[in-house]
Parts: sequence; structure tokens; C-alpha cells
Amino acid sequence: MKDIDLGKEFVIPSPGYRNGRQSASLNQHEEQEGLNSRQDTNKNVACQDALETAARAEGLSLDGLTSSHLGVLDEAHHKGKYHYGWNLMKPIRTTSKYPHPIDNSGLFSYMTFSWLTPLARVAYKKGELLMEDVWPLSVQESSEVNCRRLERLWHQELHECGPADASLGKVIWGFCRTRLIISIVCLMVTQLAGFSGPAFVVKHLLEYTQQMEPNLQYGLLLVCGILMMEIVRSWSLALTWALNYRTGVRLRGAVLTMAFKKILKLKNIKDKSMGELINVCSNDGQRMFEAAAVGSLLAGGPIVAILGMVYNVIILGPTGFLGSAVFILFYPAMMFASRFTAYFRRKCVAVTDERVQKMNEVLNYIKFIKMYAWVKAFSQNVQKIREEERKILERAGYFQSITVGVAPIVVVIASVVTFSVHMILGYDLTAAQAFTVVTVFNSMTFALKVTPFSVKSLSEASVAIDRFKLPPTV
Repeated sequence: MKDIDLGKEFVIPSPGYRNGRQSASLNQHEEQEGLNSRQDTNKNVACQDALETAARAEGLSLDGLTSSHLGVLDEAHHKGKYHYGWNLMKPIRTTSKYPHPIDNSGLFSYMTFSWLTPLARVAYKKGELLMEDVWPLSVQESSEVNCRRLERLWHQELHECGPADASLGKVIWGFCRTRLIISIVCLMVTQLAGFSGPAFVVKHLLEYTQQMEPNLQYGLLLVCGILMMEIVRSWSLALTWALNYRTGVRLRGAVLTMAFKKILKLKNIKDKSMGELINVCSNDGQRMFEAAAVGSLLAGGPIVAILGMVYNVIILGPTGFLGSAVFILFYPAMMFASRFTAYFRRKCVAVTDERVQKMNEVLNYIKFIKMYAWVKAFSQNVQKIREEERKILERAGYFQSITVGVAPIVVVIASVVTFSVHMILGYDLTAAQAFTVVTVFNSMTFALKVTPFSVKSLSEASVAIDRFKLPPTV
């Protein structure tokens, strides 16, 4: 690919050149030095403009504000690695030193999203939101800040394992590890609270309704227990989503910024086409965000399945294994479906890269296409590629629809099989036992519903990580 000489466009002939060759020869050396200086300057400006344009198209912040962001973080880093995170653990905070309200919020405000209340109030009063109504980007979500941290982890991986054995997935896990672990812990609290309410409180409440002499205080205590369990479940789940979404934003900004910087330094893209590079920056970055936002929810499924199986066996006896077996067998089916999802994803990205490359050629050579009347031929070619891409997406959608559609039916199947076998074997079944088992099965459905999306996001993220391995810059 031939380099474009950006400096020649701004060369102005000197008066000596117009007066004769002698004046031109005297100024030749000076003009050449000025030309080289302007050429280097213009190339740097072009690279900066290209980086800024691409970054702003992706919603990244690569302007001069990042220097102040880095200074703020360097100042906070001397106070401790988790100084900012520990401040968020305070239940209530009254500080207002940060421009974004999420950086000033406490734990209750963070998990309930009440820091969004002023923005919602402005949207309600005005009926719309303008750019001046939205807060500036949080310091913690700055793409340059997160990219610097991700690059440091990547250089450490290269130093320890070498370029051949370096794992980008391991680096990304190190980048998100602490926040994802906290998110998984919050998810465990959610699952335990959602399981404890139906398993214990609802069971005692049903037994209380069958008593001949009611105890008002005991009944109110059970009702308050159900309320507290639901509050813990909903707040811990909200905290899980808050952590996951913010982790996804940081990961997406860091990965895309590092990819932009790497692409601008490439001297030879080798086997990477222009369409593939565009698709990496526009499509695969979103896959990384989805993996960080939804992937950790997969950890709650096995724990709820084990707790439900043990509890059903205690309540119903050996027949409790049947209903739990239906849930447990559903997870291998999800893993099997995820293999097909990853397979179709790999096929689809190759076709998508080809389509983007073809559209890039059409836009670059539109004059020649119009001149030689090649519009119909190119449109048929693009339509053929798009038709192949649509077929692959349809096949992937079929498997995804099967997994999503089967999840709500699992509760019904497990309940019918368990109660039918339990009654056929001659065991007694009381109302308290039946309703308690059904509510336990319902509490297990959340893990089943999020499993297809979690497996899909992790499978697509594994493909995206492989595509982010760009060729070396030299």
C-alpha cells in the first residue's frame, strides 16, 4: 500500500523559484527541511484525527481531558488500590467532589440507582434530554484510563509468557477479576435469598394457615420475613447488574481503545482485511461488553440446583430427585446448544467481514462502478453474501429460541413428574409440601432463564478474543 505524502499538498512556491533556477537552488535545502517537518507534523495530525474520529464514533473519550483523569487516578492510587471501591461501600455519602453523581454515591444509592433521580426528573420536566443535561463522563469509565491498565496487564503477560503463549483471555480476566468476583458473591446472596424465602418462610406460612388457633404475632413475623427476603433478593440483584454493566463499559472502552491504537500503528495488516478490522471494532467490542454484563450470571445456576435437590429430598423423600434431575439435565443441554452458537458465530463473522469488505470497496470505487455500469453486478454480489449471512443467523436463532423457550416449561415438567411419581408410589402429599416444592422450583427458574444468554455471551466473547489478536506493528 503506497503511502500518501501529506506534506506536498501544502508546499507554496517561493518567489526565488519564479525568478530563476539560482534562487531555487539556494532555497532548496531550506524548503526540503521545511517540507519534511510539515510532512511529519501532518502525519501526526492525521493519525490523531483518525484516532479521535474513530473513538468518538464508538463513544470513547480520547481528548485532552484524559490527562486530568490520569492525574486524578494517580493521586487516588497512592491511597490504595481499592480506595475508590471502598468509598462506594459506605451506606450513605455526602461528598460532591466528582462531576458524575455515580462517583459520589454510596452503597444504597449505587444499588438502587437513585443517583439517576435528578436526570429522570429533568427528563420528566423537559420531555427530552439534551447533551448539556447529561453529566460528563465518569473518571473511572474513561477509555484512556482503562486502556492504560489493560495495556499494563498485557505487557506483563507478554513478559511472563512470551508473544506466542500470551493469552488475551487471561489478561481480560485479570482486568475484571475483582469486580466479577464481587458480582458473583452478590448473585449468590440473590439466589440464597430467593431460595430461602419459598423454602422456609412460605412453608411455615402454609403450615400456619392450617392451624386451628392462629397467632397474630407469629403470622406478621412470617409476612415480614417474606418482605425482608424479597428486599435482600431485589437489592442484591440490582447491585449485581450495576457492577456488571459498569465492568462491561470499562472493558469495552479499554479493549476498543487498545485496538484503535494498535491499528493506527500497523504497517502491514497481513491477512486482516479492512472489513474485518471494521467489524472487530464495531461488533466484537459489543460482544466483550455483553460477556462482562451477563456472563457472570451463569455461576448462580449450579448452586440453586444443588440446594433445590437437597431440599426437595428432605421434603418429599426419594421422589424429590426426579424434579431436580430435570433441572440438572437442562444444563448439559444448554452447554450443547452453546457449542452450536459458537460454531455459527465463527461462520457468521467470516461472512460479515466479507460483506463489510465488499461494501467498503463499493464506497471507495463508486465512480468507476457508475462509469462502467457495474451497479447491478455489485448489488447482486452483496445480496448473495447477505443472504448467506442471514441463513447462518437464522440457524443460530433457532437454537437460541429453543433454549429460551424450553426454560419456562422446565418448572411445569419437573412439578408434574415429581408429584405424579410421588402419588403413584403411595406417599402422602400435603398442601404445604406441594406449594413449597412448586415455589422452590419457581425460585430456580431465574438461573435457567439467564443460562442461555450467559452461555451465548461467553461463547461469542471467546470468538471475539481470538479476533482481537491483531498482527504485530512491525
